[in-house]
Amino acid sequence: MKKYFLILFLSISFFASAQKSLNDYQIVIVPVKFEFFNEENKYRLNTITKHNLNKMGFQAFYENENLPQDASNDRCSRLYVNVENAGGFLATKLIIVFKDCDNKVVFTSEPGKSRNKEYKIAYPEALNDAFLILNNYGYKYNGTKVTSQSVSNVTQTLQTPKSSPQIDENKDYLFAQPIANGYQLVDKTPKVVLKIYKTSQPDYFTAQSETINGAVIKKNGEWILEYYKDDKPVSEKLLIKF
Repeated sequence: MKKYFLILFLSISFFASAQKSLNDYQIVIVPVKFEFFNEENKYRLNTITKHNLNKMGFQAFYENENLPQDASNDRCSRLYVNVENAGGFLATKLIIVFKDCDNKVVFTSEPGKSRNKEYKIAYPEALNDAFLILNNYGYKYNGTKVTSQSVSNVTQTLQTPKSSPQIDENKDYLFAQPIANGYQLVDKTPKVVLKIYKTSQPDYFTAQSETINGAVIKKNGEWILEYYKDDKPVSEKLLIKF
């Protein structure tokens, strides 16, 4: 039973990610107050969020603003952004979360960090750092018209996901879930253990985690993670389910 629910969860996560991306949306709604604060625009985080979104190429509006007349009246044509506190003992960490009109996550950024001990400096620094990383994904609106009907169709499809291939529970598989320009590799927990990014070669990815900067390369039909540890080359075989 546990195996069935794991496969079901990963199938739904993979399918949902494949259906929608940031590039499908042009308009983003920014709240005037983030959930982890009790006051509006604390440390100017909401202003910073709107500014950076507009800088990326989105059309960002506060939730209490009137949208332009040429904007769609369908709320499902918009993204809804939130900033969440990712915790951290030695550093302030913030992540940027984009959701659709059904409150389903479309994209979550990597955490932005600041080690400044003053909150009024640390929070803006961490948020700007998160946007700096997000900018590397290369957002560009693709002209897709997301509507209530298209979102409904996705939800209906997710209720009957396609079956996944059989998985040997005795092996440490990593499941590839699409992110911007690559995949995040998730273990059986599920926990993200590595993120890999596309290059010009289909069998070569750059690889990043909190402790690793390296590459994932396909050799003789097997995926190999290569990186340096203590100035010594390390090579590990990965079992990846795309």
